[in-house]
Amino acid sequence: MTSLVPNARSHQIEESATLAIAARAMQLRAEGKNVIALGAGEPDFPTPDGIARAGIRAIEQGKYRYTATSGLPQLRAAGAKWLAAAFDLHYAAEEVLVTAGAKPALHMALDTIVEKGDRVLVLAPYWVSYPALVRMADGVPVIVPPVPEQDFVHTESQIAALAQQSGAKGMILNFPNNPSGAVPTRSQLEGIVGAAEKHGMWIVSDEIYAQIRYDQAPHVSPASLPGGRERTMVVTGFTKSHTLTGWRVGFLAGPKRVIDAAARIQSQVLGNACTISQEASLAACAEPPHEEIARRLPILDERRCFLVRQINTIRDLKLAMPNGTFYALIDARALCARLGIDDVRLCTQLLEQQLLATIPGSAFGAPGFVRLSYAAPMTDLEAAVMRLRAFVDEGAS
Repeated sequence: MTSLVPNARSHQIEESATLAIAARAMQLRAEGKNVIALGAGEPDFPTPDGIARAGIRAIEQGKYRYTATSGLPQLRAAGAKWLAAAFDLHYAAEEVLVTAGAKPALHMALDTIVEKGDRVLVLAPYWVSYPALVRMADGVPVIVPPVPEQDFVHTESQIAALAQQSGAKGMILNFPNNPSGAVPTRSQLEGIVGAAEKHGMWIVSDEIYAQIRYDQAPHVSPASLPGGRERTMVVTGFTKSHTLTGWRVGFLAGPKRVIDAAARIQSQVLGNACTISQEASLAACAEPPHEEIARRLPILDERRCFLVRQINTIRDLKLAMPNGTFYALIDARALCARLGIDDVRLCTQLLEQQLLATIPGSAFGAPGFVRLSYAAPMTDLEAAVMRLRAFVDEGAS
């Protein structure tokens, strides 16, 4: 009997860099080391009490059986109302699919619309899973190089040029952006949608951080712009804004025929999102829009400003002010050049020598950068800055 071997496609899929760093950090902690982990993007706030209690009530009331694969009908309707109230996105209930989190929503979207061999623009810096998700859908990711000199927002002409050169059928957008915190203006996003319209491209828009913005930065979904709705699938939910990370529930919104097809795929892959989590999400949808994040933003903003002030006093490091999310993408290119190492080696040394867990920018398509998550207590951030400064000073000796 021939032994089992992984197929060719599986060899194209690498382990998530964020999860790999987190695993090593946990291993060091298990060994008794005082690790400060700023790698994974998980809020340090608790799930709001009303939402958590809704999940508990679901268990107590026996609401833990299968639902329709597309989600509870009342949650699909509630999700549509929430999208309209929070972001002025207008969908019917049947245009909203309940998924097991943002990552499965992305997976369902790409599996639904990518044809074998389709080229898909992935704008760097990108969330680490985008290229792998495109490959898993039998597509070919085309990486659009990052533009830090433009605050990580590509122009219409840059996207159009690469679309024409590559023959791309679609693109993945992520604003507010993980890892850079970039938030485009309305006119910038209109240009991006214009490029998609001109070149006949669809858009998968990952808007899971839409509520986490600072300094009155706007959130404009491509689906809200002329020429955008009919070509866009929106991924969203309460994962990051309400700490529903482990609850594994989210929304995918788009034109009905595409959502129907995504639901058929989900029926074979997942069945349905966790019933208990769906019940909890009903409570989240019932909240006044942005109420919970309004409680969190002052704390996140304090951390954001602290990191920008401190990082910019460390030799060979630069940090622009992020406009959204809870990530700081530090420009360490000068430090890497001085030490003769790349960003992967830099993060490895930071973890092993200073017990500081960060993520290399290469994982996001931004070599020479390092991502920190400031979804962490201020005491951890203060200690992280001290360890980072110590590493840089020792490297200079």
